[in-house]
Amino acid sequence: MRLEDLQSFALICDTGQLSRAASRLGSTQSALSKTVGRLEAEFGVPLLERTARGMVPTAAGAQLLAHTRQLTTVCNDIQASMAQQRAATSGLLRIGVLPVLTHALLSPLIASFLPTRPLARFRFESELSTRLVQRLEDGHLDLAFVALPDSIPPGMGHLPLGQLRISVVARQGHPRLAHFRQLADLAGEQWALPSRDMLLRRWLDARLAAHQLPEPVVIVESADTPSSFAALLQRSDLLGIASTAMLAQPAGQGLCALEGADFHWQHRLGVLWRQQAALPPLAQEFRDLAVAWCEGREF
Repeated sequence: MRLEDLQSFALICDTGQLSRAASRLGSTQSALSKTVGRLEAEFGVPLLERTARGMVPTAAGAQLLAHTRQLTTVCNDIQASMAQQRAATSGLLRIGVLPVLTHALLSPLIASFLPTRPLARFRFESELSTRLVQRLEDGHLDLAFVALPDSIPPGMGHLPLGQLRISVVARQGHPRLAHFRQLADLAGEQWALPSRDMLLRRWLDARLAAHQLPEPVVIVESADTPSSFAALLQRSDLLGIASTAMLAQPAGQGLCALEGADFHWQHRLGVLWRQQAALPPLAQEFRDLAVAWCEGREF
């Protein structure tokens, strides 16, 4: 017994004519007659009879038709379920991430995700939060890992990921390290900092302004991640800013956070997605993994 034979039998019953069923299947009446003959020989009972209304199932044929419909439903459910599994384990996941989170969050997340989803593919963009939100709204991203704004944009779902802790840093052998106790002590010091439009730099500038202190004397400025300054800070007396996660990485060795409440601040991190668009199963799973992975962590 073949599923194709049963489906052909069901179509004959539905159309009432061999010719119509053959036309829909792209087959011939002769081939369908052989299919019916094969089923009747296998079950040992007649399954169809000719009437003025066309081909109709016999009592045994009606039972076979009912079983065939049930079997077809089961097969369709299996195909749909497997399609969902395929979608959940494969496909392209488009992610936006703050530069400061690329190494501290995204890289370890992908590394822990791939063993269970080896068919997944990733494309990520490292941008400022405002740019990532715009890319998300335009449909170019599935998820965005950002510093959460005070007001979440309309139509966006979000979940918290913990706190981004930022510190003013210097090399461990900095000659004036012991004298840095408050922001005013940094006046006249030279800095290596992210560009003005980047989140970390804006926080520092705002903090200095709130204390009515002059802007930092920036010797080196870049739109790259703070970790790109690590080697420079380790070999000079320049000051910089870094996240807790960066200081814990090999790139942060030889650097230390200045002691004192003035030199540290925090901001909420979160993952955003568009509520008006269906989030792919792969993206849902990656989002939930990120939330669980970030629990209790500080970046």
